[in-house]
Amino acid sequence: MVKRKLAFAMVAVLAGTALVGSSVVAQEAEDEEAMASATEVNVTLQEWAVLPDTLSVPAGSVTFNATNIGPMDPHELVVVKTDIPAAELPTREDGAFDEEAEGVEVIGEIEEFDVGLTESLTLELAPGSYVLLCNLVEEEDGAMEAHYQMGMWVEFEVTA
Repeated sequence: MVKRKLAFAMVAVLAGTALVGSSVVAQEAEDEEAMASATEVNVTLQEWAVLPDTLSVPAGSVTFNATNIGPMDPHELVVVKTDIPAAELPTREDGAFDEEAEGVEVIGEIEEFDVGLTESLTLELAPGSYVLLCNLVEEEDGAMEAHYQMGMWVEFEVTA
């Protein structure tokens, strides 16, 4: 009787493991499908510009492929939803864009990455006005250098 109970317990554990494993595989397939159906935007980051290959995309899943061509500095890509013109975004004392300010919503970002690399980020974007920017601040020759303040931003539109 003990052997039969032990065998039943083993079958139950194996069946549960198979169910969990199949749901993980299904989720991975859904994630891959979402990425495959996303609109792609290739963005070049360089001193001192953010250069997407398009300035407008339809609402939905959007993949940003950001390439840092430097030539010297690391960069990041921040996606901000706002009706404020890009050149007038609120800033902090150090010249960086104030990510906590009223009237702006940081939707997502690719953290700082080095020259020569490409990083990707997929977001679900609603229709509206956005800004793509680099918000790094670093010390250069004894002075603070805010990438946003140096012109590393571009207005971007998501249509219905």
